[in-house]
Amino acid sequence: MAPSTGRNARTPRRALLGGSLAHRNLARGRPSIQRGFTLIEIAIVLIILGVVAGLVVPKLNVSQTRADAGAQQVRSVFQTAQRTSLTRQFDVMVSIDTISFGLQIGEDANNDGIIEPGEVKYWRPDGDGNSFAIPPVGVNTPTVSAGVIGSQLSNQAGLPSITFHRDGSTSSSAEIYVTNTYKGRVDWRAITVTRATGRTELYRLSGTGSSAKWMVVQ
Repeated sequence: MAPSTGRNARTPRRALLGGSLAHRNLARGRPSIQRGFTLIEIAIVLIILGVVAGLVVPKLNVSQTRADAGAQQVRSVFQTAQRTSLTRQFDVMVSIDTISFGLQIGEDANNDGIIEPGEVKYWRPDGDGNSFAIPPVGVNTPTVSAGVIGSQLSNQAGLPSITFHRDGSTSSSAEIYVTNTYKGRVDWRAITVTRATGRTELYRLSGTGSSAKWMVVQ
């Protein structure tokens, strides 16, 4: 019989043996060995990602976040009181607890002009470390004498109070100042109430010292 010619005849015996060995390994369920990432390579990638994240993601300002949350919720209580007085047609009184950073809400459901014990609800704003306090400068005046001021604030159980009437107006204009301190940083917010319309505005104090200025928060 004539010897084989062509490609198979020229294939070295070592290659045939190697091929046979690879086939036997696959047949026995032994996967071929592939090189993966080392622990050092993975650690380097994680370090690089951490550095990039630190450059891109802004640092969280804790006192600013807490002051925002507290002031927004105080304002929300005033807005809810006005809506309730308009839709249900009775006066709603909001009393401000300057000691425990809380709000007491009284609904004069029978329209007798008196907030009775059964008509009082208590609600405490959120925000760790928030308090009502005297700011370095007032929204409308250079100085203020208390954390809660108003032209005709009433007194309900020793607390400064504002009444929202059935026509949307209030018994007094008011300025309420909220502050938060965290690791030496102090942030201030203010809520104002307009007597004629019951409208509220939220302010943020920008700058320090003589350059401090109240800015409206949109």
